[in-house]
Amino acid sequence: MAGGKSKRQKPKVSSELEEIRAEDCWRRDGFIENVRIVDGILGVEEARVVFDGCHLKDVSFANATFHEVEFVDVIFETCDFSNVQLEHAVFHRCEIRGSKLTGANLANSKLSHTLFQACDGRYVNFSFAELKIVDFLECHLPDADLYECVGTGFRFDKCQIDNINLAETDLDGVDLSTSTYDRLEVTLTKVAGCIVSREQAMGFARMLGLTVKEE
Repeated sequence: MAGGKSKRQKPKVSSELEEIRAEDCWRRDGFIENVRIVDGILGVEEARVVFDGCHLKDVSFANATFHEVEFVDVIFETCDFSNVQLEHAVFHRCEIRGSKLTGANLANSKLSHTLFQACDGRYVNFSFAELKIVDFLECHLPDADLYECVGTGFRFDKCQIDNINLAETDLDGVDLSTSTYDRLEVTLTKVAGCIVSREQAMGFARMLGLTVKEE
């Protein structure tokens, strides 16, 4: 089931964090724990990196490549993920707020209990991702790719999702009713249970080949 009503868990981040510079991350042998990073660039290609219990603000990951990176209990605030390569990444109990995700590649990633709020995600790629209780709130997601995603819950709330690719993704329980779009790519055999507005329902009816008679 793609959509669901399970409650999302919030990140467990201490109010007392050690503040370090972005470049000092790589001195920690791939395990960055209980730190706050403000400004800076994390643009180094790294293998096997874990961020745990961290708060990152105004940090840029733009154009970086990470292999097997894990983010557990991490808050990202106004960060830049433009064109970052994060295939097979893990996000667990994370919040990504006011951040730029244009062209970010998160294909084959695993995301659970994760919030994207007020993010710019044009062309972001989540294809083949596993999404478990993932919320997209007030995000700009035109041309995003969620091809053949699996999981037990994701939802869009007040998002712009024009031309988003949801083909082969099970939309049972996914609520699109508060989001706006002109066109979607979906697999008609997987739309049963999707929650839509009356106007959106007419669009789905036309995709099914029905003629909607105006009263």
